[in-house]
Amino acid sequence: MAPGELRRHRASTVIDSCQRISVAKKATEQTITGERGIAMIASAVTAMHHIWREAPGPTDFGIDGDIELRDPASGEVRNVRIGVQSRATTRKWAGETGSGFYYTPSKADLDYWLSSNQPVILVCSRPATNEIYWCSVHDWARDPTQRARRQVHFDKTRDRFEASSRDTLFALRGADAGWPEPPGPAPIPEDVQLNLMPVIWKTELLHSAAVGTSNAKTLFAPAHEQNVNDFRAVLRDGYVWSLAPFREGFLQAIGAQEPKSGQLTPWLDSTQPSDMDLVRELLRRAMISAHHRWIAWHRGKRMAYFRLKAEPEEWRTVRYRWDKGAGRAVVSPQQAKTRDGHTGYRHDAAEISVRRLSGRWYLQVHPTYLFTWDGVKVSRHHASALKKIKEIETHPSVSQALRMWAHLLKEKITFDSLEGEPATLGPLVSMSSPRSIIDRSWRQVSATELGYQDPDGLTLFDPDNLAA
Repeated sequence: MAPGELRRHRASTVIDSCQRISVAKKATEQTITGERGIAMIASAVTAMHHIWREAPGPTDFGIDGDIELRDPASGEVRNVRIGVQSRATTRKWAGETGSGFYYTPSKADLDYWLSSNQPVILVCSRPATNEIYWCSVHDWARDPTQRARRQVHFDKTRDRFEASSRDTLFALRGADAGWPEPPGPAPIPEDVQLNLMPVIWKTELLHSAAVGTSNAKTLFAPAHEQNVNDFRAVLRDGYVWSLAPFREGFLQAIGAQEPKSGQLTPWLDSTQPSDMDLVRELLRRAMISAHHRWIAWHRGKRMAYFRLKAEPEEWRTVRYRWDKGAGRAVVSPQQAKTRDGHTGYRHDAAEISVRRLSGRWYLQVHPTYLFTWDGVKVSRHHASALKKIKEIETHPSVSQALRMWAHLLKEKITFDSLEGEPATLGPLVSMSSPRSIIDRSWRQVSATELGYQDPDGLTLFDPDNLAA
């Protein structure tokens, strides 16, 4: 074979060998599952209108990508990033039930995540069943018991990673003390129900009578003794005033003289603070008097509260029903935590204000609670117990209480009629807002952050009352 032919033969052999020999690259099922998990995260983040940035290169450990937060109100990208660790599987999760499961990270992974100054979330997904759940690693690690066990528990209802999680991401914190400001209100129209009830005046007259003292206790004591006291009466400037006509027995008991009536309108339109204060006090007293079978006025706390319906030592619950179901427990005996028996009562209460807005009068209702020993005397634990309730109370609970008070004040569920009352109330005022503030947007505060080691210590009132 000639040299040229030999070279041609060798080249042909090499070409043939290249055609026959190949190096195959394989993608394992685990790799495909991992990629599908990342794709699910990207899809969910896009639905939230945030920015997803996948980490370059292999992500067998560390962080698989970042979420850059975007304010839905302004469209502004905040330059705040949240690290994402993806864990996708085709199998059943550890401890899985119909409602939840848990994941146990390695100590090395956990230490790595927690060393980050940016928030880190763990996302567990099962692409085959289209399930994806998430947990804030730093928030989870603030519970020392959970951190010691290294079990991250997921609730399949609460922890779904989807578009509704958008605003919650603004509340996450990393290893440092700071966290981003909450997002602005979303540009979604919303009907808002205010705690204002319009006053419907049923009288055109204001009644007064001259008295010889400015001491209310001294003046009204004989009326109390004779059981003819009129709670609607207000003592001011040497006169007693009322929106309703005085009863003769009451006037005689307090020694009032020269009863007379005048037009109410000048007082309603007056801009003098003293005149407006008198109208406020008269209306507040008229409303409470009209519903005295259910509520009483606490002078010391300046609030209306639900009455006991039995002797204090019987420890009975009082329920108010205004819709379907058993109603709301408005007076509840408080069980002692360190001994048998009870420590007092918790009453649903309301701070009732009267306001004039744009020339119209409204009753403003602020739902709250009153704690008593016996249905009247304020418990020495009132301030601390009220503080705990306010710290954990959610919008649905406040909304339920407000609707209940509105029903009571407007409808008056007694055998009496509202006819003859000097004023009644319209329904709660509603307004349309061009933007929404979503309750879940606000940062969730754990019991540990609030300083409560025992979650049972938070159960200050019936679970039924929280579920409105």
